Amino acid sequence: MTARKINFYLGALSTMPAHQRLFDHMDKLTAMQRVFMEIAPPQLAQRCTLGGFFEGNLTLCAYNGAIAAKLRQILPSLLLKFRVRGYEVTAIRVTVQANYRSITGRELAANGPAGKRQIGQAGMKSLVGLAAGLPRSPLKSAIESLLKKKNE
Repeated sequence: MTARKINFYLGALSTMPAHQRLFDHMDKLTAMQRVFMEIAPPQLAQRCTLGGFFEGNLTLCAYNGAIAAKLRQILPSLLLKFRVRGYEVTAIRVTVQANYRSITGRELAANGPAGKRQIGQAGMKSLVGLAAGLPRSPLKSAIESLLKKKNE
């Protein structure tokens, strides 16, 4: 069987009446995403996406809480700008949804998979100094345990 690009299959599906409503909705969301990228401050627009649009309610998915807080501050102006562009947005809901694809290959290679990160020599020396200066406590025990595991 010949391999074909997914656009070929999506194009064929978009012409079928059973899927027309879905593809119309996706086209509208794509257009709204482009508009959002134009009307939102660039530092915010790059760190969030449209989650959905139904009956005038728009959902924005921010990558973290700080971005979500900033978006909530500018919601009234975003509503007005969407309306000026011809979209009947009556409410905007902001949610936090981490985007794990935003981690670059370089960051992943440097940090390794979660749970397998390494502590450098300078970090180890700092931990030894910290443990030596702490009084007997659960924190000191935890640091000593970590140092013991690293030395094994």
